[in-house]
Amino acid sequence: MPDRILELDRNITLGLNALHTPLWDSIMVFLSSSTAWIPLYAAIAVLMFIPKWYGPHSLMRRQSHDIRSWAAGLTGVLAVLLCFGLTDQLTNVVKDAVQRLRPGHDPLLEGLLSLPDGAGGLYGFFSAHAANTFGLAVVSSLIFRRKWYSAVILLWAALVSFSRIYLARHFTTDVICGAVFGTAVAFIVYYIYKYVIHLLHRHRN
Repeated sequence: MPDRILELDRNITLGLNALHTPLWDSIMVFLSSSTAWIPLYAAIAVLMFIPKWYGPHSLMRRQSHDIRSWAAGLTGVLAVLLCFGLTDQLTNVVKDAVQRLRPGHDPLLEGLLSLPDGAGGLYGFFSAHAANTFGLAVVSSLIFRRKWYSAVILLWAALVSFSRIYLARHFTTDVICGAVFGTAVAFIVYYIYKYVIHLLHRHRN
């Protein structure tokens, strides 16, 4: 990675981290918490089985008379799980291969950062939080096809990703690359989802 980008990354991290307050620290730690969002994940899974929830342009609504709701719902849940599994595991592969230190382990930033959520693991490129949240947000948006849902879930993914920079768990490029990767995986998984839905449609006919 070019030295200019590395320097910019460090400056952004220092600038955001310097703005920390106890209130914002607690908010950002909450946003970064994986367990805090379990109710959201459960709600998305449940909505996959409710045909009326899907937008009018979704595959589910267009082919609702030809596909059993439980089969379509299960396909959607499996698509989300596949997306999450790919983003999470491949992120770890990249981290071990690139071996870019997180801000909290960077010798040039030693003693300059507030770390309310700890320094995290040794390597941070790229962000699993960003990849996972954007993967979930994009693939579920493509499946549901509801504009307001897409706006809310993408905003959620952006806030979670931003919290990783604020907490100095990741550099900005870690988060951006993670978000791009998660989005790319989501589109690939969605096309797999479409293929399975079409197979279910053909089977019913």
